[in-house]
Amino acid sequence: MNKLKDKKIIILQDYFLYKGGGERSMIILAKALGADIAASFIAKEAFNPRDYGIKTIELITEGKWPHIPGWRFLKVQFAFLFKTGFLKKYDIVIYSGDCISAVHRAKEKINIAYVHTPPRHLFDNYQIRLNEYKGLKKLIFSPYVWVSRWRYKRAIPKMDLLIANSKTVQERIKKYLGLNSTVVYPPGDALKFKWIKDGDYYFSYARLYDVKRVDKIVEAFVKMPDKKLVVASGGPELEKIKEIAKNSPNIKILNWINDEKLLELLGSCIATIYIPLNEDFGMSPVESMMAGKPVIGVNEGGLRETIIDQKTGILLKPDFTIDDIVKAVQDLDLKKAQKMRFDCEQQAKKFSKENFTKNVGREIEKIISKKKRRL
Repeated sequence: MNKLKDKKIIILQDYFLYKGGGERSMIILAKALGADIAASFIAKEAFNPRDYGIKTIELITEGKWPHIPGWRFLKVQFAFLFKTGFLKKYDIVIYSGDCISAVHRAKEKINIAYVHTPPRHLFDNYQIRLNEYKGLKKLIFSPYVWVSRWRYKRAIPKMDLLIANSKTVQERIKKYLGLNSTVVYPPGDALKFKWIKDGDYYFSYARLYDVKRVDKIVEAFVKMPDKKLVVASGGPELEKIKEIAKNSPNIKILNWINDEKLLELLGSCIATIYIPLNEDFGMSPVESMMAGKPVIGVNEGGLRETIIDQKTGILLKPDFTIDDIVKAVQDLDLKKAQKMRFDCEQQAKKFSKENFTKNVGREIEKIISKKKRRL
């Protein structure tokens, strides 16, 4: 990445709310590029780039960021609109998450968006969200989405380069925005995931949001008292999931855990289960395969690009039932999981930190060369 050595680079991350794969990816990229990071806010339970020696700018004072999702979304947009004058000091701006409203502050810069997905509540999940709301919320949601779509569609074409984190997201960018993009897969080896031993439990560590459908996993294990499940994560559905599992001693709900505990639990399970709704990419299956553990997933979204059905896991049909999860768990027993270990580890090698940073750097250098030729 010789062309980047004399460039001052900053990564804009919409916010650090949880310990998510997208946030971890941007920390890895910042370290590789020698970039700074700016975020609207950093929650206490989230990754903090400062802990990794990265110069970090926080736009909203600690304790003042909103906890209500809709209001939080608007306040984040205002922060990037009005509090990003510091971008004039940089040569290259990389946008991660919904922070592209800051592009008007970087008109003469090289602007690159690493797109985890076009905001799903504005595009592919709009109807789902609309159906969930009632009364005043429903009345407000449609005009709010209309304005937000207009804002997003106005800003995104100003990027010099769009990088999609999967072919699934590349297809969404084309479908909803009419724009081309290049695919660079995020890294799955941010931690040293490895096989430790053959345990006696299945493992889920997706965030506890409705679209992650962890409640469906728990419901399946309620029907299988002879099979053990460990759920290690938190989120809005935590209490709901605890309620589902309260009379099932075979199910353990741990809430959030640290990285050391995650490595231990992942490296010692039989297999993992990850069945989100049309996931953008899905870091969890890659991490699972790096630990030599197969994945029970769903045949839609980014999981089609990572899990090889019957080789590194089992892919359920998109309209799966609880009984389908039960059947997959019974099929993917310890003996079958052991046979999949080698293929899992080989498949996971495609999603390394080295490939990620090298490929992003290469794409940025291409844009620099194109701009020079135009001058």
